[in-house]
Amino acid sequence: MEKTIVRFWRGEITLWRAYWLVGELLNAIFILIIFNIEIYLFGNNEFISSLPFLDFSNFSLLSKLILILWTGFLTTGIWRSAENYKGSMIWIIATFIFLSYRVFTLRLFFFG
Repeated sequence: MEKTIVRFWRGEITLWRAYWLVGELLNAIFILIIFNIEIYLFGNNEFISSLPFLDFSNFSLLSKLILILWTGFLTTGIWRSAENYKGSMIWIIATFIFLSYRVFTLRLFFFG
C-alpha cells in the first residue's frame, strides 16, 4: 500500500487510474467520511439540509485543513501523472484545466 501511495505521488500511475480511481472514486469516499466525522464526531448538523450541494463552509477547522491537504495530495499526484502521460494532448490539457478548477474552488472552504 505504501508503495502505491508513493507511486501515485510521483505520477507513476497511469493517468486514467490516477484521475478516475483516486481523484474521483477515492476522493468521493474520503469526502463522505469527512462529512460523517463532522456529523457524528463533532456534532455539526448545520449543513445536513444542504448536503446535495456539498457545503464545506460550515466544517470545523480541522476538517477544512484535512480536506485542503487531501486536495493538494490528489492534485499533485494527478498532475504528475498527466505530465508523464504519453497519449493525446487533449487529455493532458483537460486534466490540467480540471485540476486548476479544483484548486481554485478551495476558497469555498472558507467563504462558502
